[in-house]
Amino acid sequence: MSRILLVGKEPHLIDVLRLSLESAGHHIMTALDCLEALEMVSGRLPDIVVTDSKVLDKIALWKLQRHAHPGEGFPVILLSDGPQPTDPHASLSDAYVQNPAGVEQLLTLVSQLISERQNPASIRRH
Repeated sequence: MSRILLVGKEPHLIDVLRLSLESAGHHIMTALDCLEALEMVSGRLPDIVVTDSKVLDKIALWKLQRHAHPGEGFPVILLSDGPQPTDPHASLSDAYVQNPAGVEQLLTLVSQLISERQNPASIRRH
């Protein structure tokens, strides 16, 4: 299915998300910080990035997205502790999930973003 890059410093949360996404048929890559994430996308681009808002800042998100070919960017799902996307770099994300991450909500968002990526005419902002 899709290649998903999970970026976060909380091993338990990353493990739960990784197992859930793998059981849904996705290939998962994990990174603990923005440098590791940048190294991973310099090889093979993910289809989606799921990141904890505490790990990647606005510049790191921009650098990650710059690695994509023009017109072929990848969606970013931002995980955050707050109930609303008040994070300063939330505007760079395509979707938002409050921690502790609702696995079902995340799986739904991943499916929607993959569908939108495969069918650009159906794109709508979350």
